[in-house]
Amino acid sequence: MQSTPYHIVCIEDEVDIQEIIAFNLERAGYQVSLAEDGIAGLSLVQSCQPDLVLLDVMLPGLNGMQVCQKLKSDPATSDTPIIMLSARSEESDIVKGLTGGADDYITKPFSQAELIARIQVALRRKPQSNTLCVKQVCLDPDDFTCKVAGTTVKLTSTEFKLLQTLMQKPGRAFSREQLIQTALGEQTDVVDRNVDVHIRAIRKALGEDNVIIETVRGVGYRCSNSDH
Repeated sequence: MQSTPYHIVCIEDEVDIQEIIAFNLERAGYQVSLAEDGIAGLSLVQSCQPDLVLLDVMLPGLNGMQVCQKLKSDPATSDTPIIMLSARSEESDIVKGLTGGADDYITKPFSQAELIARIQVALRRKPQSNTLCVKQVCLDPDDFTCKVAGTTVKLTSTEFKLLQTLMQKPGRAFSREQLIQTALGEQTDVVDRNVDVHIRAIRKALGEDNVIIETVRGVGYRCSNSDH
């Protein structure tokens, strides 16, 4: 069950259309972020990992087709539903959009009721995933993989479980004992002083993205998605 509002990114260079879409989606209960060109839109989607993207075809910078192809080729965003918005209504244009990776294609002008209905359908189709993502770090408990900016990094079983525990509760500070109990259970041989060693190994594996793991003085560690 979705506990927080679905987050939708709308990439549209016509401000009037953008404002109407944002107003109606927010009224329908969605969280909305906006971009007015392809380059800014691509960056926004990659950074905030929304639940769905509304993508105009004719955009400055990168056009909608280029943005769509880049998002679908990136493992971090390949499953994100994309609905293309376009004034081009020829069958060949629609086919090009759908075969280029879009999940749906809506021709302008369209009603806001139709748009919301299409969004609801696309979100229902979206594969459910247990993947945890903070900034560029994505952890998939189903296949036991950790990726940083789409590149797989190696973690031991203990390191993976410790990182998973931290990422499941962003902002919560865990003591070393709590990390051991939650991540590894009572039967583990890991003791408090060894947690620091494992955390150092995790930080090394994450490279520049190791900033997501913060040391909390006098307590232990927490996962943070802040920019500091």
